[in-house]
Parts: sequence; structure tokens; C-alpha cells
Amino acid sequence: MAFDIGFIKAETHTPEYLMHKYWARKPHNVISECISSLTSEGDTIVDPFCGSGVTIREGALIGRKSYGFDLNPAAVLISSVLIDPPDPDEFVAVFEQILEQAYTKYGHLYKTADGNTIKYLSHRIISKCECGTVLKQDDCKKEGKKLLCPVCGKTVRFNLERLVDTEVFNISVENDKNYTPTDSELVKQKELSSFRDDSVDTAAFNFEFPENRRILSFNGITTASFFTDRNFCILSYLADNIWKIEDEKIRNCALLLLTASVAQCSRLIASRNNLSTGGPAWSVPGFWIPQEHLETNPFVHFKARLSKFKKALVALSQTPINAEAKIIHGNSLELLNRNEYSDLKADLIFLDPPYGDSVPYTEFSNIWNSFLKDIPCSDEDISVSDRMDKSASWENYSQKLDEYMCCFTRHLTETGKLLITFNNNDMRAWTALIAALQNNGFVCESVFYQIPAVISSKAQMSINSSYISDVYSVYTLNTEVKVSKDLSPVLSHLCFVANSREGRIAKTILDREFIIAWLKNNMDYRLLADKDSIISSIFDYDKKAGMYIIKDGYKKKTKLLKNAVVESMNKILETGTFSLLDCYLKASEMCEQYGTMELGEFKEYISDFAIDDGKVYGYTQLTLF
Repeated sequence: MAFDIGFIKAETHTPEYLMHKYWARKPHNVISECISSLTSEGDTIVDPFCGSGVTIREGALIGRKSYGFDLNPAAVLISSVLIDPPDPDEFVAVFEQILEQAYTKYGHLYKTADGNTIKYLSHRIISKCECGTVLKQDDCKKEGKKLLCPVCGKTVRFNLERLVDTEVFNISVENDKNYTPTDSELVKQKELSSFRDDSVDTAAFNFEFPENRRILSFNGITTASFFTDRNFCILSYLADNIWKIEDEKIRNCALLLLTASVAQCSRLIASRNNLSTGGPAWSVPGFWIPQEHLETNPFVHFKARLSKFKKALVALSQTPINAEAKIIHGNSLELLNRNEYSDLKADLIFLDPPYGDSVPYTEFSNIWNSFLKDIPCSDEDISVSDRMDKSASWENYSQKLDEYMCCFTRHLTETGKLLITFNNNDMRAWTALIAALQNNGFVCESVFYQIPAVISSKAQMSINSSYISDVYSVYTLNTEVKVSKDLSPVLSHLCFVANSREGRIAKTILDREFIIAWLKNNMDYRLLADKDSIISSIFDYDKKAGMYIIKDGYKKKTKLLKNAVVESMNKILETGTFSLLDCYLKASEMCEQYGTMELGEFKEYISDFAIDDGKVYGYTQLTLF
């Protein structure tokens, strides 16, 4: 079956895929179109790292038997609710009862003296210097951005590891934007933030995290470290009652709602904008506790989250899956090699592996998994992590990818395909992946770059954006095909895409085109070690501009991409008026031979077009090569 679906306009996540945060979630419509193109109804799909369950649900929706595996309990929970959700009204009724019971017991803890309901409070860290001096920020001497201890002169770090206490310095309440807390209210709320209830078994949900300095997880950090005593008590009380729900579907969904909410109720949320917005959601960079952070009223947050969950559950009930779908918790490599799944044959294996050291999934998920009372062994996660020696971790990553590919050779049908999505500019990660593929006889059939559904403002403005989206590639098993050592197709492509840009090409684009050309031409992975010298043989690098400049000997007169874009745009606008992003997608497809464009690059090429309110209307000055 041919795989030729062209450029796909990635849609933003629908409500059912927004119930819970998870990293690297793929656009559902892109996954659905890939599955439709590569398989037929009744075929079997296997996803060994099923994550947030997009592949399993989308496959089952269009009649494919789908099997998803994941080591991470949070991923298994998300996926399980997606394929087997509870009745929306029944779920809401049960959860509201649990929430009301908790509110009756603890709701007063988030009331001001004059009866206002608190939305969130701002805490400021009180830290301990290495010399033992306990300090507030105002006690420190300032030297640029550094804060120095007035006693020993050393830098004082106001982070979770050095936190000995906090002070509450601001409060936001419901229905009164102009509320200003009194000093006595700030003191009262600081005292209440230390509230504990000995009848609540907080220990059942408090686990120690593995040390990983890269993600700011230090020795001795536990789940409770991320919360005020008040919040952790309430969250533990809710968790305990959720675990008592007899109906498995409702219990799973309630646990999903709980885990989807805990980070927002933690110290991980920065206090910004004078409490006018409540601060951003927790993001991936690590377990960073801002110097000034929020303590969110969990009852206010859970009420808002419950409304979103009901909307998602209604969407799920309106589009039920119509094929077998199964989520299996555990190490997929071990499970696929066991008798129970040793005979499982897949027409399509979808592989979205950890991207080297981009995200240590299980370690990040421990803040959720604590409330699932299931902390997996991080050493089973193949992600590269600073919790172990980096060299050994990379070696383990490479070895495990090779073992997976060997496993896949036994589980694919004779005509089966392997679809991989990967997102990294680190050649160590690409080398590990390509080596595993080639060592086990996989040959690349096709490659495409997926333009993301949402592009940041920074990426929209810059032609050398650092944003990395996904490269999708399809493979079949063919041990008779030899890998290539002939670099000329790769060099020729890089020269062409650079010359079409007047000899200057952004590093992001060149790096992407390099790996796409490498995959398409089934180049020997061992030559990847020479990437820098390969590129430097034909380009000079302007580090300040972030641009590669083609050397004189490789300059060649060719049609310019900007002119090809103008031609494409004129054809596109003959059929109507389109949004800027739609024009970008259409023009990118029509100009695919020139290499994928950044949105910022595309906007430069159409600077003479009339653009109003995000729509492109026409071109006034046409100058073609």
C-alpha cells in the first residue's frame, strides 16, 4: 500500500485529547490519515510507547485492532480512559459528591476573614544559605541578577532545595479584582498553608523521586515537597476517596482528573501579572519552583477542570471506537517477547520513542504517578537521563532501540510497515535510531515533515527558529537492500535548497533537510559521525546570524524559493482567500522540492502581499527569476 498523503494540516487537539497534559502528543488527524494510508480496515496496529493514547484511539475509530503498551502508569491511565470512558453524567455525579464532601471538610481553609473565596495565593521562598543563614530575598545583597548572602557573601539560591519556609505576599479572591489583603490576612493564610490533618493518610501518596539534576530533582525530594501542607492534605484526601470508587471506569476517570490537576495546585506555577491571570501551566523544563509561586485553591481548580472533563467525555461518547483496542501496562519490550504476545502480528507498528534526553517521561510523570500509588522503575525507561552516567545512558538508549527493532522484525506481517515519528537535532539520538533500523534490515520508503498545528509567535517571526517539529518516516523489512555510502544525493540536495535561498540557509532548516535526505537515501548511519565535516565542506557558518553560507565552489544559479512561493501563492489565491497558516501549508506542499520552510521564512517571501486580519489577499509586484 502506497504511502503518499502529502502535507497534512495538523488540527489542534480536540477536548478528549486535552483532558490531561502529556508530552509529544501527536495531532490526531495526522495520525488518523497515516493509519488510513498505511493499513486497511481490520488490520492490526501496535504502539509500544502509546503515551497519551492518540494512536490507539484513532486506529480503533477507523476499524483497526489496536494494542498499546506503556511503562508509565499515567500514560496507561490516559489511554484507558480514551478508549473506555465512563458515562459523562454518571461520572460528574460521583465526582461532584466526592468534591462536595472534601469541600465541606476543608473548604473553610480557603476563605478570608471577611468571607471571600480565595482563588490562589502567592508565596515567596525563604532560603538557607550554605553558611546556614536563613534569608528572605530582601535580606540579600544584589549583584546584577545574583543574590548574595550578607554574612558569607556567597550566592543564595531561592529554590526548592534551599527552601526552609515561605511568606505569603498576595492573595486573589473570586468576584473582586480589586481585593487587597491586609497584613493580618497574609499572616493568617501563611499559618493555614501549614495545615495538616492526621486522619488523612498523606504517606500513601508521598514518594521519593530519583535524583536527576538536569530536571532539578535533588536527593531527598518527595511528592509532598511540591505542595503546601494544606494542598497536599486536601489532594491526598480526594485521592483516598477516589480510590474507594467501585466502578473502574469512573475511578479511572476520577484519577485522571485528579492527576491532571495536581501540578496546577503545586508550587510549580509562577506568580505573575499581579495575580491577574493565575500564572502559566507547568511546562517541561523541570521541577522548577519559582522564587514567587502560587498556591491554588484546589476546589476552584477542580470545579473548572470537571467542566472540561464533562465536555471531553461527551465528545468521547459521541464517537465511540468500533474495533478492538487494548492498553497493556508494562515494559513493552518484555511483554512483546513473552508468550502472551509473542504471536501478535502487526500490519503497522507506530513508534514514537523517547527522543534521546529530551524528556525523561517516567521521571516527569512521578508527580502524577504518586497519586496512582505506582512509581515505575526509572531504569526501565529508555530515555537518556542524568540520573545515571551520561555515556552509559546513551549506550543503553542505543542498545534498547536495537532490541526493539529486532523485536519488531518478529511482530510485523510480511507486508507490515513501521511508522516512526522523531523530533531531535541531536545526532546521537538520530544515530542510535538509524543504526537500530539498519542493523535489523529496515529500509526507508518515504519521509515527510509535519508542520505543527500551533506555531509560537517567536517561530512565526524568525526564519532560523529553534522550534523542532516531527519528521515522519515509513519503513519495510528488506534485508537484501544495502545501505548507501554515496554522499552525493545528500550533498546535492543541501546545495539545491541553499542555492534556492540565495546561498544562505538557516541552521534549523539545513539540519532538518540533512536528516530528511539521509533517511530518504538510506545512508549508512556510521557516516553520521562526519555530519559536521560534511556540512563544513560546502558551507561556512555565520554563528551570529545562525545561517549557513554556501561556499563559492558550490554556488549554482537556480530558481529561487521566494519566486516559487510567489508563483504558488498566485495560484492558491485564484481559488479564494485563505488564512496565513493555510497559505503557508499549501505553499509548502507546492514548493516541497526546495525543502521545508519555516513560517518566518515564508512570511518574508510574501511581504508584498496584502495581509489583513491573518488572511492573505493578493500580490502587487511580481518579479520572477
